[in-house]
Amino acid sequence: MRSFLAVRDDLASLSVRRPRRLDTSQLQALIFDVDGTLYRQRPVQCGMLWRLLSAHASHPVEGLLTLRVLRAYRRAQESLRAEWLTHGDAAQKQLQLASSWTGKTSGFVEACVARWMEQEPLSLVARSRYQGIVEFLEMARARGLRLGICSDYPPAAKLNALGIAHFFDVVVSAQDPEVQQFKPNPRGLETTLRRLGVGNLQALYIGDRPEVDAVAASSAGITCVMIGHRRCADGHGWHQTRDYRELQHMLWHADTA
Repeated sequence: MRSFLAVRDDLASLSVRRPRRLDTSQLQALIFDVDGTLYRQRPVQCGMLWRLLSAHASHPVEGLLTLRVLRAYRRAQESLRAEWLTHGDAAQKQLQLASSWTGKTSGFVEACVARWMEQEPLSLVARSRYQGIVEFLEMARARGLRLGICSDYPPAAKLNALGIAHFFDVVVSAQDPEVQQFKPNPRGLETTLRRLGVGNLQALYIGDRPEVDAVAASSAGITCVMIGHRRCADGHGWHQTRDYRELQHMLWHADTA
């Protein structure tokens, strides 16, 4: 199996172009990643580690096993990114890989994931919402833009926890029957475009991982913005912004700069 980094580098050399100045003249839709894009991941990760260790203080061996299972589950997703699956159930493949790597049943892995990745983090996610995002979404709506989500995980619970689910016209995840691919495969973005009813030149994709989100966007022919504090050198095929206030300025107040 080729490494994810090798696939990423090949894609980048073939399809990622130098960034253009953001042009909103054709813009009809905004598409968002979720984890790390709509909320800050670091506080959630730190909070969840503390909660997991606290919950297993009297059973440390069980806690270490749970942590190992969760890490294997995340590693399985990164491995599947490199495969660019052409068939099969992406969620089941991820569970099966994590199960084989840890020696635990798929049911055990699924129960760990359901509690510690899907349910327990929600209150932390709500507290870690990016500042300015509600105002940004309200302005996008006021300007008549359609809004979509394209995530590697089913995002409904997190969108509700963030209090912003009502803003989005379309929600797509890798587990949808017509997707079954993790980014940087562009199928999820292409599906989102179809459901929004817009072309690739009429959309802007907002993510947080250049090696995943920017490559997926470039492969789908969509202009991409990376949000957050992970600053990189210019000229690698994506635009960068620190937060939603800065992005709002980039999109709609460029003439006042």
